[in-house]
Amino acid sequence: KVLHAFPKTVTIEFGSGCLGKDGKMQSGKMVTVFSGPMLVPGSQATTTFVDYHVDSFAVEGTCTIENASTSNQQAWNAVVTNGKISNTQSGKWIAWSGTRDHVQTEGNGTPLYPLDDVYQVTGNSSGSNSAGNSWSTTITQPVIREFSCRWRVQGVIQLVLNSGAHTVLLDYGNGSCDNKAVLTIDGVSYNITLY
Repeated sequence: KVLHAFPKTVTIEFGSGCLGKDGKMQSGKMVTVFSGPMLVPGSQATTTFVDYHVDSFAVEGTCTIENASTSNQQAWNAVVTNGKISNTQSGKWIAWSGTRDHVQTEGNGTPLYPLDDVYQVTGNSSGSNSAGNSWSTTITQPVIREFSCRWRVQGVIQLVLNSGAHTVLLDYGNGSCDNKAVLTIDGVSYNITLY
C-alpha cells in the first residue's frame, strides 16, 4: 500500500564525488518530488539540486514537469525556475528561466504506433551571464516536431539580445522534413544547414 502513496521523493546522491562512465565527476544531490503517477494528468515531478556539481560546474535551480494531457490529447509542460550553471574555477556563470509546452497534435489515437506522432512546442525563456549579456526567446510560431523526422519541420523562434540591441529569428520552414532553416539577424536573412 505504501508503494502507491504520493507524494514520493526520489533522491540521487553522489556524495563527495562519483566518477561516471562519461568520465565526469558528479557530487551532491538531485531531489525529485512526484506529486502523483506521471501517466496521470495533473501529476508533477519537481527536481531541485542540492550542492550538485559536475566537475567544476555547480548546477542550481528547479525544473518542474507536469502531465497536462486531456482525455484525447497528450501534453506536457516543463518549467525551469532560477536555473544557473557556474564555473567554480573561473567564476563565470549563465542563468535562465523558461517554459516549454509540448502538445501532441497527431497520432493520439494510436499510442502503440509512434510513427504518426506530431508534436507542437510553444514557450519562452530569458537569461543572462557573467559577461553582462542578457537575452529572451519566444516561440512566435509553434515549432512542429514529427516523430518520423529528425529535424524540426516548422516554426519560428525569436531571440532578443541585450534588451533589443539585436534580434534574431530562426525559421524552420514550411513543414518539409529537411535540415534547412533560415536565420535572420537584424533583418538580414541567411539560409543555413542544421546538424
